Amino acid sequence: MILEVLRKVIGIVRIEGVSALVKRFPMIAPAAKLPANHPIRAGFAAFQKHCMVCHTLNGGGDATLGPDLNIPYNPTEYLRPDALRRLIRDPQALRRWPGARMPAFDSKTLSDRELAELLAYLRHMADRKVLSPVAK
Repeated sequence: MILEVLRKVIGIVRIEGVSALVKRFPMIAPAAKLPANHPIRAGFAAFQKHCMVCHTLNGGGDATLGPDLNIPYNPTEYLRPDALRRLIRDPQALRRWPGARMPAFDSKTLSDRELAELLAYLRHMADRKVLSPVAK
């Protein structure tokens, strides 16, 4: 009854459930052995909240705007922690170009603690690269 009303009022044709991100993209998950309250798990939550909209990791995710954050290299492998923090806080301060799309993540949007956890997750994932098969 409710679905029929919604269909008529706002034109909903179908409501579809979507599996959790980790089920759809297991290659983005941190190591299973980490305790639930580990900072890397909190960093994974921050990645899902702030980064997955634009970035994939290990080829996992639906985003197409930004680069993959683990393949071929994780940003923790080529940027010092202070430079990576600066890039996330103000992308134009580190790399200025007119077509930039990455927004700045100020401390109200991404707290210093969340940023530290996000960087811990990225460092962790640098050792968990999953190379996708070559497209044929």
